[in-house]
Amino acid sequence: MTETELLKEVLQGVLLIVGEYRGSYAEMAGYVDRRSGSAIQYVRATHLLECAWHGHIDRVIVTERFPEQITTVEQAQATFSYSRGRRYVFYIDWFKRERGQTYASLSGWGVEEIEDAREAVGAPAGAPPPP
Repeated sequence: MTETELLKEVLQGVLLIVGEYRGSYAEMAGYVDRRSGSAIQYVRATHLLECAWHGHIDRVIVTERFPEQITTVEQAQATFSYSRGRRYVFYIDWFKRERGQTYASLSGWGVEEIEDAREAVGAPAGAPPPP
């Protein structure tokens, strides 16, 4: 995703967080359904990001609930193709700030890497040749 595409998403009101990826882990989670009394198990991932927030660097914890097709922690960890230190756009459903910590939930749109201008391999189109 380019910075122009990112700006377009923000101006359309899409809820997202841009941050530098720090790490992920997956775990089994669950709850007891109050109506049926049965235990519901699922795989949950937690992603840690660093973001600029009100003038200082802060961490954001983004949780992701995997679909029913992924039933083990190992399957979930195999989906983590993120590189530590790279910037990513995390599309989220909601976020909250509680006791100085920011939490968010990953939406179905997923995650995209930001193409950084510093990573460009050539001169931009129309640029004059070097002297």
